[in-house]
Order: sequence, then structure tokens, then C-alpha cells
Amino acid sequence: MTSENAGFGAGGIFLAFLGGALAGTAAALLLAPRSGAETRATIGDAVGQTGDRVRRARMAAREAASAAKEAFTESMRAEH
Repeated sequence: MTSENAGFGAGGIFLAFLGGALAGTAAALLLAPRSGAETRATIGDAVGQTGDRVRRARMAAREAASAAKEAFTESMRAEH
């Protein structure tokens, strides 16, 4: 028997979730009963927070990759 992956992978599901969350957020901001200045300030704050989160995630990924590389190097040394 062969195995076929007809569904979505974890990455695809995550991207679909993220896209839905962004679309919902955009709709809520655009349809909320606020003035234009308040809406722009809210959007600016959200963008700034997202940028901070992306920077922190990028730094965490770099640190994790560095730790994994170090652990791999140490395990290779231990084998020889």
C-alpha cells in the first residue's frame, strides 16, 4: 500500500489560521465605530507589537539553531 498525503501539513494549517486571524482583525478594525485617527493609532500599535514579536521570534530561532548546532557538534565529538 502507498501512503498519500491528501491533507494539509502543519505549516499550511498554521498559515491558514494566521490568515484568518489577520482578516478578522482587519475587518474588526475597519468596521469598529471609531474615528479615523483612533483606528490609525490602533493599527499603528498593532503593527508595532507585531514587529516586536517577529524580532523576538527571530532571535529565539537563532538561539535555538545555535544551541542545536552546539549540541550536534558536542555529540559528534563524543562519538570519536
